[in-house]
Amino acid sequence: MNLSQRLTKVKNTVINCETVCDIGCDHGFVSVSLIKEGKAKRVIACDINKGPLEAAKENVSKEGLSSQIELRLSDGLSQVFPKDKPDSIVIAGMGGALMCKILTEGSKVVSSANQLVLQPQSEIFLVRKWLRENGFYIKNEEFLKDMGKYYVIMDARPGKSEVFDSEIQEFFDIYSKNLIDKKDNLYKEYLLWKIEKNSGYLAGITGDKRDELERKIILMKKAVSMMK
Repeated sequence: MNLSQRLTKVKNTVINCETVCDIGCDHGFVSVSLIKEGKAKRVIACDINKGPLEAAKENVSKEGLSSQIELRLSDGLSQVFPKDKPDSIVIAGMGGALMCKILTEGSKVVSSANQLVLQPQSEIFLVRKWLRENGFYIKNEEFLKDMGKYYVIMDARPGKSEVFDSEIQEFFDIYSKNLIDKKDNLYKEYLLWKIEKNSGYLAGITGDKRDELERKIILMKKAVSMMK
């Protein structure tokens, strides 16, 4: 059972603990790896679709882990309850807005977790904002490239985030204070690529859209300059 680089990083980010909740478990590869590597004693693996959950059930059975991995048909965290006491909650491969919705609707379970491992596919700024406004801080972010795509993986823990004025806060929600402070080389390369790509679009754009794109380029350049 080979995990992709992305899912390996997700799995490695999980703290050693008693119970992990794997939301959107798909075929159960992360859940199985967490048990086999001793990172968790128990996993609650959830998916909204019956097909992937059946595949996960088969994979779990093949590995002889049915007593340690419980599979639940669940829309987000709807079938996970405070009595389950998950130490770490993993949500990977979803859009940021959907991720925030899942976290909000499952707030009773989320509020008691010791860790959230989040890998949003889009609208990452919404996830950073949600964490900040709901009693979590980002302990670490990892930026990686896998199969030609870029990903951010967040390790969030209960606690207060740093407070900045609204303009700076918005900037860090979008461009990640954590990755900037780390001077992450891959993230810097990514931003330089985005600057070059967006600059090429300017010639064919006028009006408000041009102003918006120019502002975006300025902010990306600011993020790069902070990593020097």
